[in-house]
Amino acid sequence: MSDLRPPCAHAPAQVRKEREKIRQSSGQRHVARGSRRARGAAPMVTMKVLILMSDTGGGHPSAAKAIAEAIAHLRPDKCQVEIVDFIANCAIRPFNRSGRLYRPAVTYVPSLWRWSWHMSDHPQRTAFFLSLLAPLCEGGLTRLLRRRRPQAIVSVHPLANHLAAQVLRGLGESIPVVTVVTDLVNAHASWFCPQVDLCLVPTEAVRRKALACGLSPGRVVVAGLPISLKFARRPLDKGELRARLGLREELSVILLAGGGGGIGRVFETARAIAEARLPAQLLVVAGHNEGLRRRLEAVKWEIPTKIYGFVTNMPELMHASDAIVTKAGPSTICEALACGLPIVLSGAIPGQEEGNVGYVVRGGAGRWAPTPEEVVAALRELLAPESEALAQMKESARRLAKPEAALDIARLIVELVEEYRG
Repeated sequence: MSDLRPPCAHAPAQVRKEREKIRQSSGQRHVARGSRRARGAAPMVTMKVLILMSDTGGGHPSAAKAIAEAIAHLRPDKCQVEIVDFIANCAIRPFNRSGRLYRPAVTYVPSLWRWSWHMSDHPQRTAFFLSLLAPLCEGGLTRLLRRRRPQAIVSVHPLANHLAAQVLRGLGESIPVVTVVTDLVNAHASWFCPQVDLCLVPTEAVRRKALACGLSPGRVVVAGLPISLKFARRPLDKGELRARLGLREELSVILLAGGGGGIGRVFETARAIAEARLPAQLLVVAGHNEGLRRRLEAVKWEIPTKIYGFVTNMPELMHASDAIVTKAGPSTICEALACGLPIVLSGAIPGQEEGNVGYVVRGGAGRWAPTPEEVVAALRELLAPESEALAQMKESARRLAKPEAALDIARLIVELVEEYRG
């Protein structure tokens, strides 16, 4: 059951130890930088942080935005945070468009994706793959770092950390590189680069994987998965929030989401819920999937239903809901946990998301329902009058939640930069 502890439950004591180890292992770099400033260099006031991500799924962009938001919250007048899609902006053509292949791969050939994920999940195989990828991105990333001259690089993508460390060695630059792992349980070996200064992981299971991939214990900290601080703070009373969203206060609210890309059997699941005529109202978020949104909008629904495309008010939708039906994406899971929202998991991307199912189910915060019929059965149980299962899942969700993980991560990044600056 150790994997089910709230992420970063032991962070305060551990963080101090890990920072001291990092400071000692990087001591020569701190002395060198301090000596330059002692010779008369002006002290740096603004902290420049570069976050590298790739839009290959909703989790990477949302994690990057959450970290940027948290750093700005901690240092509102003394930081510049830039988020860059390193594949789209640094890779040579036509490989700069390769990020677009992710969603079709996991949607239409999931068995091939599962095979390739597991086949490559080894440090040596990852190193071979990176040796092929590096020439495609090194030049662009080198130019980016020369132009931006950041004081820290944060990677929320499993390939960017290796490339950043390699490019910095080539430039002779000594600035901290931080990896923030955004997979809850099944983290691919490519996440773990022994050359980074700090690797921040969401759970103890991922920490063990990091150590098995060669990272030193002093550089790995369980810090949670970064989500927007808005999920931790309900903006209004639930009734007022529902009224503002145009929802009926007396009916339960089911939120159905397929992630940012609208992946999974969203249409079939929505129809099954409506045809079952559950005593509820349904909110369906299609994300960027415009074809799915149009199909949903063309339906005459049996229960009160609202259709959304890509939304920016997901915290409000979650806080207004009684249960969420979603695939096992790590960001959506952690956002729902922060809202104390019971989770019905209707699917999982092979490889990286499969372990998330056990994390939620064993933690008591949700159900696994891989077919529309099983989703309806799970919702019927949860929405029954005075449902004990619903109350227990809400309590378990809050226990597992780490709603301010982004702030913990931002503090570690800021403190690391300040140590480098002396």
